[in-house]
Amino acid sequence: MRHISTRRVGAAFAAVLTAATLSLVAPPAPADAADACTSEVQPTDPLLGLPTGTACDDTVPPTTTLGAVTPAMSGGWLASTAVTIAFTGAHTDAGPGGDTDPISYQCQFFNSAIAPTAWQACTSPVTYDRLEERSATPYTFRVRAIDTPDSAHDITTDPFFAAPADLPDIDQTPAELVFRADATAPSTFGLLRTNYYDQDRQDAPMVTAPKVQIRLQSNEGGPVEVPTYRCRLDDRSVPCNDGLTALRGLGAGMHDFTAAAVDPAGNVDPTPFAQRFFVPRNLTADDAASSSRGDWRRVRSAGSFAGDYLQATAYGATLSFPVRNIRAIRLLAPAGPRLGKVDIRVGQGAWMRVSLASKDAQRLKIYQVRDELSGLLAGPLQIRVASRNRVVRVDAVMAR
Repeated sequence: MRHISTRRVGAAFAAVLTAATLSLVAPPAPADAADACTSEVQPTDPLLGLPTGTACDDTVPPTTTLGAVTPAMSGGWLASTAVTIAFTGAHTDAGPGGDTDPISYQCQFFNSAIAPTAWQACTSPVTYDRLEERSATPYTFRVRAIDTPDSAHDITTDPFFAAPADLPDIDQTPAELVFRADATAPSTFGLLRTNYYDQDRQDAPMVTAPKVQIRLQSNEGGPVEVPTYRCRLDDRSVPCNDGLTALRGLGAGMHDFTAAAVDPAGNVDPTPFAQRFFVPRNLTADDAASSSRGDWRRVRSAGSFAGDYLQATAYGATLSFPVRNIRAIRLLAPAGPRLGKVDIRVGQGAWMRVSLASKDAQRLKIYQVRDELSGLLAGPLQIRVASRNRVVRVDAVMAR
């Protein structure tokens, strides 16, 4: 703290004062013996109106602290076009009794590249509305606390205790909040990636592998602000991301996938992207009928439905598994020269023949056995080798 001893009153003024009057003014005190200065407003004699103490410069301005921000922000984003900001100020002056001067505040609020020079008086809390959403330049709020009486008193012009300088009585490190506003929920777009066009059920197409890829995109975001998503598969949360999302290890049957984009402000798309799709049943040796356990052999193949297919040559070798209330049946199987035939039926219904022979070899071909407009069926679905001395290969079955 800098303390300034009382200067002698000017000669002309001293001639007027009586000795008794002079005795009311405290004698000068050494600067290093004075208490810490917490206020520049000096006490005065009630009769003469003259200072009765040693003048000083309070060199410790109050500090400023931000309080609650409503609504709460997320990563520098505000999910609203209006904000309310609270703040407080406090004295940190040391010394007996401490600084008890009242505190006032000044604020700035702008979203320009260059900060304004002017400050406006303000009180806590302050509210700003009609904010521009996703502005190119973020909003900046600044607030600084002021030692009100000390700021109003310029010690350099004090008629009795003039000093060469008056140190600031305003917080020189204002509290600051920088943010952008975005109150609009994003929109979510998606695309199921598949090389098979299911003309019968475009709303819930069949896929040709037990894993699928879905491309997600939002109308918000970019290279810097990458959007996130909340995704669910059959009523359970699953990880997903902007761009391609892979869903693996899918079981046979119908699946429902939804994705809702979440922007940096935390707004969630209220109408998520939704995609239904159907996964065929991968045929395994466990599907072999008890009389055909040794007739079917698993063959690995990178181009197959799940990386393999079943092969048999024995006439009558049968695969079987239960189905219920199904209409359409599709067989997924390799095609090629010298391949044989299979018969397919459900329950005690009629056998439906499928020839796997083709002049052109295909790792995975889709054979429509029964369409979506057929009647309902239930019971064991059987696949039986219907040719002699011919290799039969089968991979997966869609039954829905």
